[in-house]
Amino acid sequence: MNIKDYKKFPVTTGLILISGIVYLISFVLYGPTMNAYQALHLGAYNGFYVQHTHEYYRFITSNFIHFGILHIVVNCYSLYGLGAFMEKVLGRTRYLIVVGIAAVTTNGLPYLLYLHNGFEGSSVSGGISGIIFGLIGALGALALLYRDVFMHIWRSLLPNLIFMLLVSFIVPEISLSGHVSGFIGGFIATYFLLNQKRHHDEVN
Repeated sequence: MNIKDYKKFPVTTGLILISGIVYLISFVLYGPTMNAYQALHLGAYNGFYVQHTHEYYRFITSNFIHFGILHIVVNCYSLYGLGAFMEKVLGRTRYLIVVGIAAVTTNGLPYLLYLHNGFEGSSVSGGISGIIFGLIGALGALALLYRDVFMHIWRSLLPNLIFMLLVSFIVPEISLSGHVSGFIGGFIATYFLLNQKRHHDEVN
């Protein structure tokens, strides 16, 4: 893959570069892996911490925090494969909106649950996988709105989605709530944006 390929997908490439830079910073400061306290120092999310410090930027920065080399490699590889496709389908502006909403909802919805009942109050989370699940949700919205074009892609991806959710449920270190929340955010954002576009096209 040459540099021209990356230039076709500037948002996806930018997300990967930011994740890589943050990981290099964490590597210099803490070595190849981080513990929860070190991750918090770099901008990871924790509901209790956000409530008492009001550092709401963590809803965004936490998406670029990775706890080890395997974590970031798997996430960035998955993001490029799915993100490049979705950036091309949605267009740069809509794609950026969907990514932004998925990034916020990944921890935003769990935070609302934390405020309600203390949900995952001791968990520290980070990683761009919430955005990846948001893009899977976006593909689900495309399949719902444009069945003839995208349903076969959605069906081919569905077993992988189920497997990833099962892994998220089984492995305690993986944030199931973040993945589900990112999926919901990406689905709703894409459905709204494309439904508005279809309505506008019909009016005109």
